[in-house]
Amino acid sequence: MNATPMVLAHQLDSPYGFDNDTPDAANQVHMLAGIMDPDSVAALDPLGIRPGWRCLDVGPGAGSITHWLADQVGATGHVTALDIKPQHVPAGDNITIVTDDIRTADLEPDHYDLVHARLVLTHLPARQAVLGRLVAATKPGGWVVISEWDFTHPDDLTLHLPSPEATEAFIAYQRALTTLIANRGADAAWARRVPTAMRTAGLVDVQAVAAHRLWYGGEPGCLLHQSNSQQLEASLLDAGMDLNQLLAVREAMVNPETLTWQYPLITTLGRRPTR
Repeated sequence: MNATPMVLAHQLDSPYGFDNDTPDAANQVHMLAGIMDPDSVAALDPLGIRPGWRCLDVGPGAGSITHWLADQVGATGHVTALDIKPQHVPAGDNITIVTDDIRTADLEPDHYDLVHARLVLTHLPARQAVLGRLVAATKPGGWVVISEWDFTHPDDLTLHLPSPEATEAFIAYQRALTTLIANRGADAAWARRVPTAMRTAGLVDVQAVAAHRLWYGGEPGCLLHQSNSQQLEASLLDAGMDLNQLLAVREAMVNPETLTWQYPLITTLGRRPTR
């Protein structure tokens, strides 16, 4: 899949805390793919995605799941990757890359066999309304799959850091980061509420699975914190952290003695009823 991408554009201001235009963004979205793709594929694979399906991937990041879906649906199927800034999604013969905002994008009703969104709705205050839009775009009998991190307990991520000072800095960083994201409209507990939100939106056969694993310093789950601290450095400093704390976090995240928990990743699946 190396064709010139089909790109449709209608750009609005980004509501997200992380900007795909920053120097660290390309590295960040690939780290996110390395962290989450195995769990996403494990949830998607049993759905029986077949050649000919039409899929929508919202917030595709590095495009890894977009391309995995494209491989499943084959030449007779199609995948639309929709993001405000989708420049990190590689082109594909059966992929359309759309630059748009899921809150207002023109989605054809009853169109997709599968709609997938990862780490998107948790950032949107109108998340229930957006979920309703995704459901309406799904064919009767089709699936909606939402993956979100539960970041309600940021203090619990710390298992072992190389020094008390590093531990204190990492806890301060987690508190500042989660507060910053929440102040921008994110809901730390949304991941836990997606199953009931799906039922409210009319989906059936709702099921969910949580993934919660450990990461050593130097592994993607720790390197992501290093990247996040760089992307949001100015905002974290404004939130009360000092530069020495951020430097201590970054050093700890590459130290092989470090051991941290990942935010629990909750993937919820629901099916639109057939008529």
